[in-house]
Amino acid sequence: MQILGSLASSFLNSGAEAAVLSGSRTSILKDQASDWDIYVYSSAPIDKRIRKDIYSALSLSSIVGMTFFEESDEAEDSHGNIYDIMFRSKEWTEWQVDDVYRRGNARIGYTTCILYNIAHSRIISSASGWFERIKEEISGRYPDKLRENIIRKNIDVIDGDYSSPFIRQLELAAERGDIVSQNHRMSAILASYFDVLFAYNRVYHPGEKRLIPYASSLCISLPYDMEKDIYSALNAIGSDRIVPAAAKLIEELHMLIDRNRD
Repeated sequence: MQILGSLASSFLNSGAEAAVLSGSRTSILKDQASDWDIYVYSSAPIDKRIRKDIYSALSLSSIVGMTFFEESDEAEDSHGNIYDIMFRSKEWTEWQVDDVYRRGNARIGYTTCILYNIAHSRIISSASGWFERIKEEISGRYPDKLRENIIRKNIDVIDGDYSSPFIRQLELAAERGDIVSQNHRMSAILASYFDVLFAYNRVYHPGEKRLIPYASSLCISLPYDMEKDIYSALNAIGSDRIVPAAAKLIEELHMLIDRNRD
């Protein structure tokens, strides 16, 4: 679309390093109904007034300066197309790549989402080749150290041998009949579950949406009855089945890892 190029050129003329298209529009599970997710990388922030002027010059209505997640704007053209424009610091992005990809440091859930986002971005416009170099680097072999650290950290937090892993917190929530806490604990278990699963298969975590079809598409090895067990665990929230259902889900993940340690 011409508007994407015009936006990218305007941002680069205002000091950005790169403007790229990412999100659902560039994923393997393409969703043509999704908004256009544009990521703008720069060393210094682009002033909100400049951003507002860019949208006005392109006849786009806009909301500027949203900070719900990342610094972002929302713009809309006359055809109803929505452009979600996220602004990222070049230095922050370098730190993410260095801390996770190069050093192999794991998070609790969603460890490699930024790496997936970068690796699956389509460059619209770039000033110096910096983004291309970052993208090429992380598109190489999945680091063994990162894989090991993600699996170990997230398995430990799910049901490790300490006082309050997620499964124990779920048990307590079930004993109290606290359905809100049960939902919260199950979400935490699933976040770490998928972090382990994608790392085990040496693929980056695609984010929070459509994780079952992404896992089925990206992962060669899956836990037995994965989809069935996930639905069973979620549908058990608020019932006396919740702990056994979660335990089954976790057990199958352990069995997958134990079957194929390499």
